[in-house]
Amino acid sequence: MIKLRSYISSDAERLIELANNRKVSRYLVYTFPYPYTKKDAEWWIKEGSKHNNAVTKVIELDGEFIGSVGFVPQTGWREHCADIGYWLGEQYWGKGIATEVVSAQTEEAFSKYGFRKLFAPVLAPNIGSQRVLQKCGYKLEGVLRNEVQRNGVFYDTHNYAKYCF
Repeated sequence: MIKLRSYISSDAERLIELANNRKVSRYLVYTFPYPYTKKDAEWWIKEGSKHNNAVTKVIELDGEFIGSVGFVPQTGWREHCADIGYWLGEQYWGKGIATEVVSAQTEEAFSKYGFRKLFAPVLAPNIGSQRVLQKCGYKLEGVLRNEVQRNGVFYDTHNYAKYCF
């Protein structure tokens, strides 16, 4: 059974175990480094997961930490929007877990937090993540060329969004 919960300090060891994987981190944001150290995990649990009023949850499968999902509210004239993100440990890929979790987190962001738009920029090679978003009803709104530089490589971002009207 899948459950979402808040981070706790004892999550650090498992976070390092899952996150210290180049395949997991290669298409994620700059706050998700590789190698992933104890210092990174401690910062994420204490500060990073809450930075900019983020709502970030641990994904548990049968009581075991397997990844994370969350959203970051935008401000000003975009305060009706939030940026959604997620990741899973490599051994949990391809099992439908991300689709289930993103769908649940999307619904919560709309119903509990009142957002009208969720968006997710995805690096072009990350086909799996694009499929997750498509299965959850997100639509491709556009592609920004050479939008992100990660480890010396420039990537296009595929920008997906879902609306609640």
